[in-house]
Amino acid sequence: MTIDDNRRRWLRGAYLDRITEAAMHYAAAHTHFADAEWREYIANEFDYLSELTTEDQAYLRDQAGLEAFRRIVMALSATRDAAFDKLRSENADVINADVSFRMDIGWIGLLQHAADRVRTYPDAWKVTIDGAKEKFGCAIVHISCDYSARGCRSEVERLREEIRLRSLGMCEICGSSGRLRLSAFAKTVCEKHAAVMGELREDDGLHADPWKWNDDRPLEDYIDDVVSFGRALMADVQHQKLQSGDEYPPEASEVLKDLVPVRPRPKDHVVNLMPQTAISRQIERDIEKNHGRKTDLLLEFCGQIEIAVVAAMSVGDDDIDFWIRSEIDRWQSVQPLSDDDREWLHRYLRSLAIDERGRRQRREDGAKALHAFFADNPVLEMEAEKLSSRERELLDVYAGDLADSARGSVVKTEFLDRYGRDEIALWPEVQEVSDEDREWLRQWLRRMIDAEYERIKNNS
Repeated sequence: MTIDDNRRRWLRGAYLDRITEAAMHYAAAHTHFADAEWREYIANEFDYLSELTTEDQAYLRDQAGLEAFRRIVMALSATRDAAFDKLRSENADVINADVSFRMDIGWIGLLQHAADRVRTYPDAWKVTIDGAKEKFGCAIVHISCDYSARGCRSEVERLREEIRLRSLGMCEICGSSGRLRLSAFAKTVCEKHAAVMGELREDDGLHADPWKWNDDRPLEDYIDDVVSFGRALMADVQHQKLQSGDEYPPEASEVLKDLVPVRPRPKDHVVNLMPQTAISRQIERDIEKNHGRKTDLLLEFCGQIEIAVVAAMSVGDDDIDFWIRSEIDRWQSVQPLSDDDREWLHRYLRSLAIDERGRRQRREDGAKALHAFFADNPVLEMEAEKLSSRERELLDVYAGDLADSARGSVVKTEFLDRYGRDEIALWPEVQEVSDEDREWLRQWLRRMIDAEYERIKNNS
């Protein structure tokens, strides 16, 4: 029997301390999250809760896994941020201050080597490092320069290729000796960190360089074929141009069309820098926290994911799994989606859908609580109707929290300001809130508390 969302919410609330404890112990002993290690660790963790069904215990294990993964990712993110900030500050003369490094810290030595090399180049080349990322298990360094300067292009391209090839023998996670490994994604790791890859593919170990996955012929043969084909094509186009007088004959367009058999793979981590919804903000945070194949999937399908989560709000609880899987089956990727890709996308979409339903239910409950509060304090309701757009948005988003905190406790007057700050700090982060927003919430909470105290005094 499948448990519904109400049951899930109850389980998470009732057993949150045990979920957190299991996740905390695992995260404290592991630097990275590996599915196989986690399954072994958590296998019998909640069996002692005999009052729960097998489905209940499986849900608690899933929730503990998500919490352990979140804790490990947060710790890794903090470590990465500190390491790359140090790299930028110590090499500010050759690394732009606002660049991003979308890779793990095991390759930071390669980036330092690249910075040292760039520092030796002539000033006339105007060479700077504009960031780096992991792609297909390699380190790709972005470098800007004046390619028109004599000797610049060949030297910069040589440096980029040197870093890429050296990264294929170095663990991205810790910097030890490693090799390219293939599972649902590609990553260069050592034996110690191979567990993060999950189940390896049959062709793992057969490729040393992902640039040559799809071509077993000698590079010279490939170049000769491309050059010969290009010359023949251009000769044909020139002949037709002379015959017809048209600059771009229709026949040439038909030939050129077939040269692009698939959509180009996304190259830049482009996300909406000012997300408008809680869903898009969550996707953006997950893009920053993840790496490898998961980041590729989020970048490629970020738009479809948000649309799918919103559409899932109209699907019944019993049909949500089938609907999500059917939706994912319709998506077209620049690379074939493996079973692991589909399963990860399914879990991710389901998690976002549960969070979104919780947000909507929270907002609905909050609106009812605030309406009841205003019914007892009509003067404050009239003031609320005059609020600005941002202030009204904050009031609507935190309606339930404001109403509960205003009616929650009896606090001495001298402690009210501290009470307001402490309460607001405990509220969930359902959207990005600035210091000015928090100050406004504190002041409005104080007005609601004063209005409630005045109402109680008048009634007594």
